[in-house]
Amino acid sequence: SELATAQSFVIDLCRLLEVEAPHPTPERDYMFERPITFRHGDGGASAGRIDCYRRGAFVLEAKKLKVSGGDTPRSASSRGFDDALLRARSQAEGYARALPAEEGRPLFLMVVDVGNVIELYAEFTRTGATYVPYPDPRSHRLRLTDLHDAAVRARLRAVWLDPLSLDPTRQSA
Repeated sequence: SELATAQSFVIDLCRLLEVEAPHPTPERDYMFERPITFRHGDGGASAGRIDCYRRGAFVLEAKKLKVSGGDTPRSASSRGFDDALLRARSQAEGYARALPAEEGRPLFLMVVDVGNVIELYAEFTRTGATYVPYPDPRSHRLRLTDLHDAAVRARLRAVWLDPLSLDPTRQSA
């Protein structure tokens, strides 16, 4: 199932990055399937779950994409694949905005097509504004083979452990 595959992938990624794997806590600060409540304009509410969440750091939305029309996820430039990842990004943004205000907004969204790519989006103001490709639109999509690069692993490790260190305004200051 997508759920089991995604959780196994995240656990393996944590091992590679040498960071602690998600675990449920009473504070719900770092876990799989973080429950949230969407508040609607009509006063209603609905429930949702974030695939993987680390307070103050990231919302991770995982998919196992099967693109129709002959496109395969390995064809990471296919239109259907790109559209599916954009929908997953939109879903992750909705989760980030639905988090309780006292938790603040996470700095990063990670959109994962399990077994193929990880996309990074950042929003350093923490206001819930638009998340933008990080570090830029040309290099925000990481293929699994990119994880051989120590700099890529260091960037992902920082997303987990010190996401503010990746803020370009802090780096230039």
